[in-house]
Amino acid sequence: MKRLILILLLTLPFLARAQDAASKFFDRYTAAEGFTSVQLERKMMRMMSRQAAEKGDAGLAQLLDGIQFIRIVAADGGDARQFVADAEKLAAGDGFQLMLAGSEAGQTTRFYLREAEFNAYSELLMLTYGAKETVVVNIYGKFDLRQVARLSTIRPRK
Repeated sequence: MKRLILILLLTLPFLARAQDAASKFFDRYTAAEGFTSVQLERKMMRMMSRQAAEKGDAGLAQLLDGIQFIRIVAADGGDARQFVADAEKLAAGDGFQLMLAGSEAGQTTRFYLREAEFNAYSELLMLTYGAKETVVVNIYGKFDLRQVARLSTIRPRK
């Protein structure tokens, strides 16, 4: 029991630091002029999960129920080079592994994943930048990576 407590005490600072680095990145750009941000918290994810279940989409309901939060920050034009550099630094130095990278028509998109080691939560970081848009999306929770693409099908009603 003492060993378990010692191991937890030794690893908690690393876990907190990893989440802290991502939080600092998003806090910095959420408050910055020239950026638009959206943060969907746990309560919103539960509500969206219930709506998906009511519509009969059990797969989407399960996906949404497992997500703790989604954070999105987008540059509103202008020079976003520092924003991209900071996002790449976050991904490179925070335990993320590059899963997919691609470029098309001047847009580059990269997906990074930090898989759960000590708990069941994983984290996905998507960075897309180029002439059209510059956006960073962060998804944290229990999710099946194959199902995350379903999130792009959710559209607000007009």
